[in-house]
Amino acid sequence: MALWRWLTGRYLSVDPRALGLGRIALAVVLLLDLARRARGLQHWYTNDGLLPNHTLLWRPPFEYTFSLFFAASRPGEAVVGFVLCGAAYVMLLLGVRTRVAQLLSLVAVLSLHGRSLFVQNGGDAVLGELALWTCFLPTGRRYSIDAVRAARDRSEGVEGLPDPRAPVVSLAVLAVVGQLATIYFFNALQKTGATWRAGTVVHYMLHQDCNDTWFAVWLRPHFTPGMSRVLTWAAWGTEGLLPLLLMSPVAQRHTRRVAVVLILMLHGGFAAFLNLGIFVPAMMAFTPNLLAAADLDALERFLARRRWLSPALVEHPLLRRDVGWLVSRATPPPAHAPVSVLGLRAHDLREGVVAVLVVCAISQALAENGPATHFKPEWQPRFMNATALYLQAFQGWAMYAPDPPISDLNLYVDATTNDGRHVDPFNAVASPGNPRTGAEIRPHLRQDVMFFAYVLRLPWTPNYWSAFQEWILRYPERTKRPADAIRRFEVFVVEHDSPPPGEHGARNTRKTSLFKYPP
Repeated sequence: MALWRWLTGRYLSVDPRALGLGRIALAVVLLLDLARRARGLQHWYTNDGLLPNHTLLWRPPFEYTFSLFFAASRPGEAVVGFVLCGAAYVMLLLGVRTRVAQLLSLVAVLSLHGRSLFVQNGGDAVLGELALWTCFLPTGRRYSIDAVRAARDRSEGVEGLPDPRAPVVSLAVLAVVGQLATIYFFNALQKTGATWRAGTVVHYMLHQDCNDTWFAVWLRPHFTPGMSRVLTWAAWGTEGLLPLLLMSPVAQRHTRRVAVVLILMLHGGFAAFLNLGIFVPAMMAFTPNLLAAADLDALERFLARRRWLSPALVEHPLLRRDVGWLVSRATPPPAHAPVSVLGLRAHDLREGVVAVLVVCAISQALAENGPATHFKPEWQPRFMNATALYLQAFQGWAMYAPDPPISDLNLYVDATTNDGRHVDPFNAVASPGNPRTGAEIRPHLRQDVMFFAYVLRLPWTPNYWSAFQEWILRYPERTKRPADAIRRFEVFVVEHDSPPPGEHGARNTRKTSLFKYPP
């Protein structure tokens, strides 16, 4: 019993204030993800785009796929779906009917990502998994409108309400921290290539023109092999150290403080060099859930000293009761009566569901990280694989592993209009920095991460070429100029090799024909 209490305190408990801050961080990242997807709504969520419904349903990227956006074919229908997703995210942000908002937000993020799985990246998986595991936690107990209502009810003598100061105990707490540790563990473990040992990874990262930031392009001429070695080994070592810090049973408050700082520094560095979509903010959104009660007490004292947590705020008629609980030492309210479903408490049912999902996630991690686990996918039970894929609980963590790419790739469309002009319909929208890339990859294409993923995968997915052809031929519909009608075109894959360490400038540019129209 003493051992169980010790394990519970270390791995299954979290301060409800940490969950409240984590809910706010998650909702903000969900809204950011929605906004960036809204910019490409027509390209990725309609039948006029690059991934029409009929193509995805005919040849889905994964065997088990879920998305309510498969019911949307036209831009107006997709807009309605985006508005509904935004409403769910705002409810989550404010903590309005939080339990319902958590479930709606999970369905929303699975639908948004499920519709565009062909162009997903690790950040999409991370964000969905954070929404999944926190869905089983009472994130609205603090810093929410629900908390304000509960405080009002409590002041009016309503019994049966949970203590807003009591730690939350759930297997889902371990799932959140374990998910974060798993990401870093497999990413570090599978970086076995020569470039990691030689410390040249950051050098090659700086020469990824399709998704480098402006800062990376500016830094290239000034970047030395020594700087690359320091940053490469620092990133690799940080990823290897983080699982130990996150799961340490001793000095946990201190190890998790260090983990939070390292996570913010590591992903801040990633954001400076690479456009990774929602990956960086999604990883950072885990960190509020790692804060201990002592950290949050210190934060409150700091805010009070700075008068950011002012008496005026505490006395505000809508907020004074909720904020008052931050400093209240009143006797805790009586424990609420457990809700029973078929003779079982709802809490027990919820914990049982979390346990099943954890087992499925572990199975998926073993299967997707085969080079490290030596687990054969055929050993995985089908229902575990189906559960993981439907919930988009992807567990293949091998970013730049075993080595980063040492070449760059882009698509180039040489299309001829009816009046004889040559245009490139794809790069006109995918590469706003260099819309006419031609038979070369110019520095800093400024591609959105979804276009970047599309470029990397389309050449090896012939089933989607016909959809790309249809999209190219609809070029005059997008420009609203009949003279832009396409008479013929040819799609090329353009590649070049990154320079070796100590040198600058791409080399060995090559162009390969993918397909043409008419054939």
